Amino acid sequence: MCGIAGIYSPEILQKPSGIIAMTTAMRHRGPDDEGYLAVDLNGCRADLLAGNDTKRSCPMICDHKGRVDMYLGHRRLSILDLSTAGHQPMSNHDGSLWIVYNGEIYNYLELREELSGSGYSFRSETDTEVIIAAYERWGSGCLDRFNGMWSFVIFDSRKRGLFGARDRFGVKPFYYYINNKVFAFASEIKALLKLPFMERRINREAAFDYLVMNREEVSEETMFKGIFELPPAHYFEFDLKASNFRKHRYFDLECAAGWEDVRPEKMEAYVGNVREMTKKAVRMRLRSDVPVGTCLSGGIDSSSIASIINDLLRKEDIRSVGNSHNTFTACYRHAMIDESKWARLVGDVSGSKWHRVYPDAEGLKRDIEDMVYTQDTPFGSTSIYAQYCVMRLAAEAKITVLLDGQGGDELFGGYTNYYRPFFAEIIRNFRVGRFLRELLNMGNSPLGMDELISSGLFRILSKAIPIRLVARSGRNTSLGYFEKDFNDEYKYKWDEERSDHYGSLNKVLRYHMAEVGLKSLLRYEDRNSMRFSIEARTPFADDIDLIRYVFSISSGYKIRNGWSKYLLRAGMSGILQESIRWRKDKIGFATPEYEWLILLKERLRSYITEELDEYCDVKAIKNDWDNIMLTQDKTRLREVWRIIFFAIWKKVFNL
Repeated sequence: MCGIAGIYSPEILQKPSGIIAMTTAMRHRGPDDEGYLAVDLNGCRADLLAGNDTKRSCPMICDHKGRVDMYLGHRRLSILDLSTAGHQPMSNHDGSLWIVYNGEIYNYLELREELSGSGYSFRSETDTEVIIAAYERWGSGCLDRFNGMWSFVIFDSRKRGLFGARDRFGVKPFYYYINNKVFAFASEIKALLKLPFMERRINREAAFDYLVMNREEVSEETMFKGIFELPPAHYFEFDLKASNFRKHRYFDLECAAGWEDVRPEKMEAYVGNVREMTKKAVRMRLRSDVPVGTCLSGGIDSSSIASIINDLLRKEDIRSVGNSHNTFTACYRHAMIDESKWARLVGDVSGSKWHRVYPDAEGLKRDIEDMVYTQDTPFGSTSIYAQYCVMRLAAEAKITVLLDGQGGDELFGGYTNYYRPFFAEIIRNFRVGRFLRELLNMGNSPLGMDELISSGLFRILSKAIPIRLVARSGRNTSLGYFEKDFNDEYKYKWDEERSDHYGSLNKVLRYHMAEVGLKSLLRYEDRNSMRFSIEARTPFADDIDLIRYVFSISSGYKIRNGWSKYLLRAGMSGILQESIRWRKDKIGFATPEYEWLILLKERLRSYITEELDEYCDVKAIKNDWDNIMLTQDKTRLREVWRIIFFAIWKKVFNL
């Protein structure tokens, strides 16, 4: 796991200060090593250079005097092959290809064996070199062979071009800026902002999406005007001679479209395969030359991962895990949101070394600006702070890699709002018996019957009911606090919000997995983990074999007798404790948001300044501040936090 950066300009003679500033801004992503490549396209020359943290012997970048059209920069967090053989930028044998890479290709050993059989001679034990060899052999087709998470850029001197790619679901970030004079890219937006020509301007449309519509990362342009992200499942080719930048989608997640009634023999096969593929995904993500631990919330996803690791440890020695499996949990002294009793069960059975942290209001007060700066863009929930604290705890325990259950809800169908499209699909396929059976077993779900009815269940009896996939939270609550011109400018977006996805649970899951929702959660995870130089690995969010298989299964198998995530629950039989496997409640990564809001209300009020006038009615908010704080219901509470985090973001990035 690393930080990558680059600057190309055909007209401006590059000085090293820009690329050094970019990599320095991302030192947290890679404190173990530092490297640069200076490229002179006219002279057909590429020089490997060093910085203050470089472990390999190279000339210092600050002493380089030659002509430079392009710099590539890298910060390394050493995970595989800790020697200097893993230094980046890394080249192929003849120096015609150079790569800067962030991520993990988990099936690198299998690919390495295949490429070795074709005659490639490897000089390191890294997955980085496997990517170079795979690109040299298969070109852009190499992406179809990777199982993992990645963002990388390859300089191909033979083609005088750049080839860059991002993983299928957006686990690893990639941001860029481009005009007719400059192309620059980085793993984090804050690195791009270090360039002297970058203007710090807010993208008003993205701000509207975030503040008013409760949506994040809707378009490719970020909250910073002029800075874009390469979408997941895309690669780009940049012809440096013609100055031609083109993006291509290389992957689409397909899903089973038709309804199928549960057949016992097929259910047994599906459950068995999910079990084995989940175990394989977890086992593959234990490949590491540094210590590996697990985030453990006490929910089904993280508990499944931790329990699989514990089961493996009973059968074999796993060097990266050690004799005692380290797990990390955020705990609270509030029984309604605390899941530590469930996390404790996992540890009690296995003898794991259980680490706990107790996020609180004072800690949030101390860390809030650093957390917002860490994330690059504002967010809408204090649950991100709980994750921030867990990652810091792991770093203090000297654990470098953490497995986490992110993506399990989107993959297996864990959120309560998935029941409505599930019932809609049953009715559209005229399965009255199944409808009644599921309805009678709703006691097995965390969703009460009153909630199901109020969500519009019985409106599905009409011919075609659009399933709204993005909540309209806040339209009738906090809209009065937004500046009128700002609201009117983008009010057309309310009509665009209506989804054209009808009824199929699989389509809803695919939408959340591959389009919206999961990508933002993965950004939180990436920034929080890398802030403390931790690599987060998410088998449910990037194991392509498991994901493809689960999405090939009909919706009818994913919720059964009221149980959400039925395939995972059934698949973990004998591995996960029964009390956790059949938990009916779903808490999620909750925090005592209301209590924190009240305790910090005066400190938070200080961020609401006149600089927000073009977005919010600052005077009204400040006049109503105490009333807003003391009369929040659960829905509107998030709206208040979104405004607060936006204000802090605007301050820390000096926008």
